[in-house]
Amino acid sequence: MKNRYFITITTVKGTKHFTFHQVVKYGIFIFFVFIFLVIGSGFFYIKFLEHQVKKINNQKEKLSEELYKSNLQLTHLNVKINKLNDVLLKKQVELGKLSSKINDLETKMGLKGVEFFSNIDVKSLNTDEINKLLSVFPSGKPVSKIIISSKFGWRIHPILHKKEFHPGVDIKGKGVVPVRATANGVVLGAGLNPYGYGYVVKVSNGYGFTTLYAHLRPSLKVKTGDFVRKGQIIGYMGNTGLSTGQHLHYEIRYNDKPLNPINFIYWNGSNFFKMFKKEKGVPWESLIKANILLMKQQ
Repeated sequence: MKNRYFITITTVKGTKHFTFHQVVKYGIFIFFVFIFLVIGSGFFYIKFLEHQVKKINNQKEKLSEELYKSNLQLTHLNVKINKLNDVLLKKQVELGKLSSKINDLETKMGLKGVEFFSNIDVKSLNTDEINKLLSVFPSGKPVSKIIISSKFGWRIHPILHKKEFHPGVDIKGKGVVPVRATANGVVLGAGLNPYGYGYVVKVSNGYGFTTLYAHLRPSLKVKTGDFVRKGQIIGYMGNTGLSTGQHLHYEIRYNDKPLNPINFIYWNGSNFFKMFKKEKGVPWESLIKANILLMKQQ
């Protein structure tokens, strides 16, 4: 009876005796030890999870604080940017007023519309000479499809809503539109313009002519000092600067005086001689003579 245990249960019906082997005793002991280990492990695991949650909450609070500081800095930067934009818009308005005053003054002084045109011996120009002249003087299309959204001359600015002189033409387009040089020349400047023109390329075409291509995409294909040939891609039509949509602002100037680019966009060999009467403010005779002389010396 050494390895047996007795359990006595007494009821109204009598007394009953039950015996258990010692193995059952060890089994019960092991079961309770297992339960204790499970409960203990669970307790410590819960404590570990609480510590991790607390750690994550601390990190979350730090990140929230950093995010708040970043948003505060961003707000301050936006305020500064808005102030700078206001200053820029005011400068644009002042520049427009100044241009208007200068234009009126030129008109009163009789400087506008001065004609340099004189009779040119156009019959002496052959096809080869005409083609060479068209590569030197700005001519042809800066983009393949010409859709004018804003003409050359006085207009109401689409953003500033002020009357101003528009020294070029705006050509609209969709998608990836290559912009090509309309004459040989040297790049005077290529980059972001601080006066609302966005990314620009300005080319000196020689003989007093310059061409300007504005609101381009940032990925310009030329840099300052590069020599470009007529038809070479210098960038792509974009929407940078003070702009209401993708377009190209195209200017042609002679001795810094803006000329109507439309006359030059459709200038080619078949209507070459008509330009001399359309743009009478350019001394075509002396320019052509100088070019012909250089051609003969080459």
